[in-house]
Amino acid sequence: MHHPRSAILYTDLTTSFFPLIFDTGLRWLAKIPTGGRLLFGEDGRPSGIGPMRKVDKRAMLERWFIHQDPDNDPIHIECAASSNQKTCYTPMLDKYPEQDLLSKGLAILLRQLIDWIPEPENMDPFAIAHPDFDIQKFIVSEEGELKGIIDWDGVTAVPRTIGNERYPGWLTRDWDPGMYGYTEEMKQNGESESVWEASPKSLAYYRGIYDAAMMKRLVEREGSESRVNLCRMSLITENLAIAADDSACRSPILEKVVSEIYTVTGQDDPLDFIEVANMFIDGNMDGAVMDTLYRGFIEGGSIVRLPWNTMQDVQLRRVQQL
Repeated sequence: MHHPRSAILYTDLTTSFFPLIFDTGLRWLAKIPTGGRLLFGEDGRPSGIGPMRKVDKRAMLERWFIHQDPDNDPIHIECAASSNQKTCYTPMLDKYPEQDLLSKGLAILLRQLIDWIPEPENMDPFAIAHPDFDIQKFIVSEEGELKGIIDWDGVTAVPRTIGNERYPGWLTRDWDPGMYGYTEEMKQNGESESVWEASPKSLAYYRGIYDAAMMKRLVEREGSESRVNLCRMSLITENLAIAADDSACRSPILEKVVSEIYTVTGQDDPLDFIEVANMFIDGNMDGAVMDTLYRGFIEGGSIVRLPWNTMQDVQLRRVQQL
């Protein structure tokens, strides 16, 4: 994979087992049959797949607000390795079944959207992914070249739809409204008393550059055949994964996704996402609503199988000029 400025994406050189992975272990990694945490033998080579560790954010919230314990250490649970890509999204939904009606409806809506995610054909179902693919893990030189990615402990095999071709977390923050804190004052003053955020327009622009850089690498490796755009798809899939893992983020993310679905489909009278959730609660889904949700979900995420189109060619030329 390449950085948008064409700097090679290096692994963390201080992690001793990675040279071994990219040597004789590479062929083993190309045929990962299940999702889960990589296990290594005494020789440092991958030996199998074990349970995946996830941060239990609900347990942490209960520790703070119910038990009044200020401890900030993460609470982890182990999730069984699975060959079913969809179950890799839902362990927290399974662990914490919702009790009130609205939360149940939102959970059902979320499961439906996850179920609609098409797994890519003619590809291995799982890929190695960094456990925390966000900005603090990237080491960059003063000239803007990417020098390394740190903290590979707990590296996992995940479904390709949220795997190594996904956007890094800082480029998709605007699709997680519960965590995204951009204000117009940040644009005007260029500073903030809280965490500084890029504008939605800036994030969309840089997603285009990142997507084009990813596409350039894939074209070099695979040719120009049409295939699912996993990078662009990850704008939706990664945030659905966040919504499944963190109930505090669930409602804002689903509201954003449903809103974007109706924008894509051009509906004059869009349903509120609460109305959609209530339909799932009642088990009385309108066929036209389901069709709109499905069509907008697929088209809105560019999940459909498409050839490299004109816009992608423009983005590719832009990256080549950087």
